[in-house]
Amino acid sequence: DELKQLLKESNMLYWARALLDFTYEYIDYCINAASTPPSFQIPCVHFVEAGITLAFSHHSLNIQGTSTQAPIVNVKVGMFSAAYFLEEWVTFDPAGDEIFTKFIHNKDCGPSLDEDEYGYDLAIFLAFTQHIQYAKMEGLSFLTIKVVLSF
Repeated sequence: DELKQLLKESNMLYWARALLDFTYEYIDYCINAASTPPSFQIPCVHFVEAGITLAFSHHSLNIQGTSTQAPIVNVKVGMFSAAYFLEEWVTFDPAGDEIFTKFIHNKDCGPSLDEDEYGYDLAIFLAFTQHIQYAKMEGLSFLTIKVVLSF
């Protein structure tokens, strides 16, 4: 059932956002408790905004099937008819040279990039967020971030 799958995806995004928010709260706590600020900038990342929208019929239909097809059930006003997963539109550099970057391996928590590659610092930060989530959730949960936007 498509609606069930969309609800699962939406729920996962909800929990992923909560874990990422928790991670930033923990970082803020540690910075405030430290005697000196960090010597590096903390990246600011977020998940795309997304949600589910449900469509309902706005007029009644009463279409009968032919002899070779089963009869179609009456569709009444206000009856659920479709579900859509809406996501934030992601824009890239106007130059048009977008490249998808995989920051973390699926098989381990290490960065996918080498130290001299663009984005390595972000990959290290994402590995750190996984470590914090895993440790603070006592091994119950951590995020594998697929798409990250940085501003």
